[in-house]
Amino acid sequence: MIPLVERFMTTKINAIDAEKNIAEVAKEMANHRIGSLLVTRKGTYVGIITETDIVRKVIAKQLDPSGIPARQVMQSPLITIEADRTVMEANDLMEGKGIRHLAVTRGGEVVGVFSVRDLLRPLYMEEMAGFFLGPPE
Repeated sequence: MIPLVERFMTTKINAIDAEKNIAEVAKEMANHRIGSLLVTRKGTYVGIITETDIVRKVIAKQLDPSGIPARQVMQSPLITIEADRTVMEANDLMEGKGIRHLAVTRGGEVVGVFSVRDLLRPLYMEEMAGFFLGPPE
């Protein structure tokens, strides 16, 4: 049975306001040791910003991170997946959209984040179970 997204998603949602500058975004990511933040406007999730976005859209262009708001760098609209979908469906969606993070919803409300890294957890857990249970007979 293929595991569901809700089993492996991150339920702690880290977010930042769309008007915060990229320097503040980077500091927030560093403080939480994460690679993405959901972006909000008036309390509503409107996009996502990742380390890759910052590198490609700000640093590589030698722009001043303190003068650029998150809204100019974020990916929008926010791509979502329902929590009861399989991790394979999440993989297919991320691959099809060329992205590495999805907002996870339940009944239309964002309840978590699922990333490419989360795809590895089921494999890791299976491998570790095999390690502790011994080799197959």
